[in-house]
Amino acid sequence: MWDALPDAARSIVKELIIHGPQSRTALAKTLHLSTGSLTRLTKPMVDAGLLVEGEVVHDPVNGRPTRPLDVAAAEHRFLGVKLTADRVHAVVTDLRAEVIAARDEPIADHDPEAVCRQAKRLLDDLSNGLPPQGLPQERPNGKRGGQPNGRPDGWRAGATVGAGVTVGGNARASAQVGGEPLVDAPYLGWSQVELAPLMERALGVPCVVKNDVAALAHQHHWFGPGRGLRDFALITIGAGIGYALIVHDHLVAATEADLGMFGHLVLDASGPMCPEGHRGCAAAYLSSWSVEATAGQGLRRAVTYEEVLRLAAAGDRVCLSVVREAAAALGRLIAHVATVSMVKTVVLAGEGVELARLAAGDLDRALTADRRGVPGSVDVVIEADDFREWARGGAVVAIQSFVTGSD
Repeated sequence: MWDALPDAARSIVKELIIHGPQSRTALAKTLHLSTGSLTRLTKPMVDAGLLVEGEVVHDPVNGRPTRPLDVAAAEHRFLGVKLTADRVHAVVTDLRAEVIAARDEPIADHDPEAVCRQAKRLLDDLSNGLPPQGLPQERPNGKRGGQPNGRPDGWRAGATVGAGVTVGGNARASAQVGGEPLVDAPYLGWSQVELAPLMERALGVPCVVKNDVAALAHQHHWFGPGRGLRDFALITIGAGIGYALIVHDHLVAATEADLGMFGHLVLDASGPMCPEGHRGCAAAYLSSWSVEATAGQGLRRAVTYEEVLRLAAAGDRVCLSVVREAAAALGRLIAHVATVSMVKTVVLAGEGVELARLAAGDLDRALTADRRGVPGSVDVVIEADDFREWARGGAVVAIQSFVTGSD
């Protein structure tokens, strides 16, 4: 039935997925529909079990008794996959992107078809530990019911209906052959790979392939700190510096060249030099390799990124100085983003976000100084460092494709 849903019905489903159960009156008001139109659109979805009715409550709009509508989230599963240079991270979620199973393991073989087969094995392993597939049981009166938690009465998990795979670094849709993007991922040894159809054949479900930072931005927009915001920016810190921008509820499209320039935005023309010869760019301060190199020079030994952060937290003067300098650079970078894009919220994610916590004062002072001395002009949200969240981003773009009918 999903394939036959009109756009207005898909908008109803999207609203319920993102914002949770709502009365028909509230839905009609939010979506600018008449009550009659909303009833006409939702009745077949309730009858088919795509939507469920909750227990009777009083409508906050008109005070009348009503049964709030919600999506039958548990009836649909989605696979999310995040590929790094050496590991595959996978999650299975429901329709509301709640993770119900997760696993990661080393990439056994970097051949694209082998990676797709590994993703299929992960999906099978994760699914084997979940409840059996099925539809909600019917009530004695023949109508499907709903529990207070939004799951149907007699809930049993449903089938995997879509997958999303995210790749980062220099991965990009570089060309089109038969309508399918070709993916370049040098860190995986891939060039011009038609990944989506390979994954679809291996998994047996539709698959969306996205840049990992873009997918993470979509996740934060629908289910994270960007939910309810029409505009916000995402900055990721790690081996590279990532950036995504949501404006008027839409992700701003960007080429790989555009995104590559972001990491080399100059923050201090007299600062340290990056491998591409730029002085004082964002990557020269914030990338994991620059933090390692700067701390290693002071400590006179090789050091890992994780060790730098750990030593800084313990009060080591060299590592703490490096982290504070990086945090101040991050504050200036956030100020640039907020000033140019005019967003009021910037979300930080990635394995390097701990430096923002360790030196929050340095970040705030630099941000405020570059925002004409106005404190609190930008809301900075620091997310957890967890690769499962990146994999969840893959599931979210699969959910979006499933619900909206497009990538």
